[in-house]
Amino acid sequence: MKNTMLTLIAVLLLLMLTVPALSIRQKEGESGSPDPAASKDVPIVKSDYFRVLDTATDKVEKIPEWDYIWGVVAAEMGYTYSTEALKAQTVAAYTLAVRARSIAISNKEKYDLTNDYSKHQAYMTAAAAKSKWGDSFAERQKKIEDAVNEVKGLVITYKDEPIFAAYHAISGGKTESAKTVWGGDYPYLQPVESVGDLMAEGYLTTVKYTPEVFAERAKALELSLKPADAAKFVSQPARSDSGTVTSYTLGGKKFTGAQMRTAFGLRSANFDLNFADGELVFTVRGYGHGVGMSQRGAEYMAQQGSTYKEILGWYYKGCEVEEYGELEE
Repeated sequence: MKNTMLTLIAVLLLLMLTVPALSIRQKEGESGSPDPAASKDVPIVKSDYFRVLDTATDKVEKIPEWDYIWGVVAAEMGYTYSTEALKAQTVAAYTLAVRARSIAISNKEKYDLTNDYSKHQAYMTAAAAKSKWGDSFAERQKKIEDAVNEVKGLVITYKDEPIFAAYHAISGGKTESAKTVWGGDYPYLQPVESVGDLMAEGYLTTVKYTPEVFAERAKALELSLKPADAAKFVSQPARSDSGTVTSYTLGGKKFTGAQMRTAFGLRSANFDLNFADGELVFTVRGYGHGVGMSQRGAEYMAQQGSTYKEILGWYYKGCEVEEYGELEE
């Protein structure tokens, strides 16, 4: 185990030596579901707030831009992450948000984003953070605020257009392409090594079901399985190069890894299924869809001395960082 760990660290350090930094074009003196604008240009829309739908109340609130971004970073990463990782998260979150806002306004929609992390981004108000963090609120709030302020106004662009800055918690050791997960291809959302994730807490998880409970969960896939046939539920899945299950045969039908993930409550679609000791056991790698920046990978890179520019440059290939205010409308 010790030799394996040393090998992983050596590989990651080698990768760090070749990380392409994003070029910064600014004046002297700045994720969920599939992108709805995968195949068309996104207009540049300027505003000083975001219209956010609270899915619990079904109400839309206009939240000042940087109050919203602070709340996203607080909810998506929190105070335990290194400053450079927080800065990378800030730029990715702002990029995703301004792109979503531009699309929504262009399409005359009633809101820009929701607070549902499975669709857009998680969001936490300062009041909620204060209630959660208690006496430590001031210190933790300032750490996140300082990181946000250092990169305020910056967005990641590809050909002068804000990108679909997808991100996730933990990859399976290599990030996934958007095409594999959602069908839409992006030149900047391609697989990259993220071996620091292999050492992240929560990288490997297991989910166990009795044959009876497994058959019950399978009803979500419109399958009627017999618990007595549990051994036959195990099959060899088709996978992407990054490990995501692209096709799994269950009950004589084929399902995507994403469908299996939802039906059986898995942390990712990168999994194995085995039958042992009378139970069906999923072994799951990573957490999230695996596309774009890995948050744990970003943290590991930050701990190794990488800057936020290097982190973003590693996960979003061929992109630049620009001041959003300087992009032409």
